[in-house]
Amino acid sequence: FYLIFRNIGYKTITKEVNFKNLSKSLRLSIRMQQADIELKEVIIKGKLYDEVNISTINISPKLLSHLPSLSGEISIFKSLQLLPGVQVASEISSGLYIRGGSPDQTLTLLDGMPLYNPSHLGNFTSTFNSNAIQNIKMIKGNFPAEYGGRQGSVLDIKLRSGKKSKDQGSFSLGAINSNLSLEGPLTDNASYLISGRWMYFDILQNALLSNASSPNYNYKDMNIKLTYPIAKDNIISLSAIFSKDHLYSSKNQPDLFYDIGWQNLAINLNWLSIGSNSLFSNTTVSYVNYTFESSLNTGTSDITSSDYYASSRLNDFILKKDFLFDVFQDNKLKSGIEFVMHSYNILASNIYNSFFEVDSELRNSILAIETSAFVQLESQIGARLHTNVGGRITYLGKSKYVALEPRISFSYSVTDDFSFKGAFSKAHQFLHLIIRNDISLPTDLWYPSTENIKPGLSTQFAFGLENFFHNRTYQISLEGYYRDMKNLYEFKENANFSPYEPIENLFTRGDGEAYGIEFFVSKRTGDLTGWVGYTLAWTKRLFEELNHGKVFFPKYDRRHDLSIVVSYEISNSFSGGLTWTYASGQGITLPPGQYLFNNIALNSGSSVHLDFKERNNYRLPSYHKLDINLKYNFLWNDKKMEIYLSLFNVYNRQNPFAHYISRDESKTNDEKKQKLQMKRITLFPFIPTIGIKFNL
Repeated sequence: FYLIFRNIGYKTITKEVNFKNLSKSLRLSIRMQQADIELKEVIIKGKLYDEVNISTINISPKLLSHLPSLSGEISIFKSLQLLPGVQVASEISSGLYIRGGSPDQTLTLLDGMPLYNPSHLGNFTSTFNSNAIQNIKMIKGNFPAEYGGRQGSVLDIKLRSGKKSKDQGSFSLGAINSNLSLEGPLTDNASYLISGRWMYFDILQNALLSNASSPNYNYKDMNIKLTYPIAKDNIISLSAIFSKDHLYSSKNQPDLFYDIGWQNLAINLNWLSIGSNSLFSNTTVSYVNYTFESSLNTGTSDITSSDYYASSRLNDFILKKDFLFDVFQDNKLKSGIEFVMHSYNILASNIYNSFFEVDSELRNSILAIETSAFVQLESQIGARLHTNVGGRITYLGKSKYVALEPRISFSYSVTDDFSFKGAFSKAHQFLHLIIRNDISLPTDLWYPSTENIKPGLSTQFAFGLENFFHNRTYQISLEGYYRDMKNLYEFKENANFSPYEPIENLFTRGDGEAYGIEFFVSKRTGDLTGWVGYTLAWTKRLFEELNHGKVFFPKYDRRHDLSIVVSYEISNSFSGGLTWTYASGQGITLPPGQYLFNNIALNSGSSVHLDFKERNNYRLPSYHKLDINLKYNFLWNDKKMEIYLSLFNVYNRQNPFAHYISRDESKTNDEKKQKLQMKRITLFPFIPTIGIKFNL
């Protein structure tokens, strides 16, 4: 017999053993000698300048995992607000306000599916579960021709496919929310990924904070992705998302009642085909459903400007085909066509009646067909210059509107570490988000472009500088931008929200502009990482029928916006992170006075009305907040476990997110006097949350 002894990094030893004459046990001591192992040459090739990334940020979910969050998990939207140029209108607002644009001007895609309201209350978490996300790409402006339908920015998110090795999952149990993720193989080739969450903050409020006047809130959501390779070069995947939010007033606030809810449902079937000669084609069929209902009542009879009911029910059917072809070395040609059928069901009123839910004659139903095509060429010219040139054309069937959108961007690397970039683009938008300016609570009303309502148009310019230091450990960038916006819509100041009044009669059209400078410095590697972002920005609006025809600043105009982010790997098991944010106060409209209106009808009385003169004539106090997060990872029965502690709003800053006018009545010397007061609503105080997460 021969015994062979092998070990990596040592010479192989072969030993002959004769067992025939062996009368007792045999013991062998083997001393192995070290030996170098020679491998074939390994060559790794890469491109230093491989894309035009003006105003573009690619974010890894792992990078965000150490940042604080209210629920103990990655808060994508809240983390994006820590980047320069990305702001939040108020503590409660949903969506992203990017470079002076409203949330509807941001195209949010999840595996190619457009989502109308992709965030939960206050952006504390997004409607897509962080456990299911593979990559996040945000383009703050001047996006390439492959993106269309929005005039501001792009948030492109990809769900990852489930693992094919074995069934596995994770479960997290927290004080105010819990989540469950499962993934694994369906067959030898197919895989699944299911992730769901439930937030039950309102249950905690009613049990422990019964005297609080802050809003009650809960949500639930689910993400699903199924992947099946039908052949070597053909992959089919099915993605789906569902989310439901409910925000309602506290019983301890009798002078203001509100009941607000929104729901997302989207399903997408995708077919990726890899052909010969470096040709890729991608076919998607999507169905998107979004509903939003908002009901507000101040409980007063003579000051009724805050009473409001809005309902938007949106349905989209989308068919899209994209092609990617490597024309020749360092030149990629991408083109595609898209067909979208929109169905809208809309209602706005100053009262709520249950008949609104079933009476189709009171609701405004609109059907719109949108067809578009694009082509873009991404080129590497020499060793330093990279360009992306393209265009997009869209035809809106109902109004027979044709939109032409040229797009161009470039990046030039002066050295390996220093580069400058620029871009120019035009973009149209065929759907408008219209909100009440005099109400701080969500009052979303989505309305499409028609023969009378023109599509929004944005012209954007951007120019930036970027430099790296110390082997690319540190990054510093400076970028300036300018946006000109046409065909913006808001409610008229004297809008009569009657269910019998055509909604289009309530709108007024205007223009806007936004410009600013963004500064960003970051440490990218090491145990200690983070960044500092600062934005100096202006956002303006001009409507002939608003603010007496004078320029005004919208409520999400923030002059100064500062974010500090720190993440520290204390050890292999222990890590922490903190964020501190500061922003100039939000603009709100307050009446400088009131007047008594005497009705001229028979036996009429009098009523008090507010005198609104100038839009956003008052700014709330500056917004600032500190959050801290600590995580500890360990093994228990060979299972990975994680305990987290999140300290939200550490020094208990009372940042107001909404305001309303209330009437106090007093009686002196048999005379009834009325005194108006502005009251503010704050959302979350200091909240410590602890939870545990473990792999199944």
